[in-house]
Amino acid sequence: MKLLVLCVLAMMVTMAVSQLTRQFEVALKVQIIAGFDKKLATWINRHGSGLSAVQKKTLYFVNRRYMQTYWQNYMLFVDEKIRKLGRAPNVNDYTAIGAEIGRRVPLQITIYPIMIKYHILPKWRPYMGKILALRVEDIPVDYY
Repeated sequence: MKLLVLCVLAMMVTMAVSQLTRQFEVALKVQIIAGFDKKLATWINRHGSGLSAVQKKTLYFVNRRYMQTYWQNYMLFVDEKIRKLGRAPNVNDYTAIGAEIGRRVPLQITIYPIMIKYHILPKWRPYMGKILALRVEDIPVDYY
């Protein structure tokens, strides 16, 4: 019984330590999505003349889902960058790291053209609208 309590306590401590404070999480999300959306807007301007409004909206949803899917990997990158600072991080550090992630992920090369070319863009569903209606800061992400 004591072992079970210790395991649960250790798991709770691990999860509490691994989660960011809200202000750091918001800084990351806002910058990542800003970078993704900027790339998408540029890509649509160059290559998206044949897309309908629903398809364009779906691609913006894909940006948000991509961030949700790879959030744990971004946290590994963030932890590495924060460790290299050698000091306590602040919001500006997380903002810069989020902007770097938003710039470095090549969605305009890897995701958008493939989804359009091979017709694998998902059909519009109501849950997509719910995610798009959320403010970027409120998009749910998993830490585990």
